[in-house]
Amino acid sequence: MPPPYELAIIAPDRVVLETRVVSLVAPGREGTFGVLARHAPLVAELAPGEIVVRDGDGREAYYAVSRGFLEVTWEGVTVLVDAAEEAGEVDLARAEAARERAERRLESGGPEVDLARAEAALRRALNRLRVARRHGRSA
Repeated sequence: MPPPYELAIIAPDRVVLETRVVSLVAPGREGTFGVLARHAPLVAELAPGEIVVRDGDGREAYYAVSRGFLEVTWEGVTVLVDAAEEAGEVDLARAEAARERAERRLESGGPEVDLARAEAALRRALNRLRVARRHGRSA
């Protein structure tokens, strides 16, 4: 098993996670990638998606994240994202309501609708629902 390293997942409103992990898989803008201990320093842009972390006992945790950045240093990994939730924290009713609102805005297509913002809201809601449902939560 690889040695552990420090990981912090940080959103503007809170520190979502601070722990030691042995691996991380993240949704990069150019595709999914993994980080093990002693990874070369790097800064990567993250796309909305799922972060998977594995601890030294082999347990995995799953996080729905929005866009942001990930930095790998010799000391560990820092993830800075607009929003992050552990799969079990996702409020499915709230995420479903957000999906429905975004779909209604996109369907209305009126001049007052900011299409880019509505599309981003839909992607965020769908990502939260997908991560939560994939890892043990259901509506």
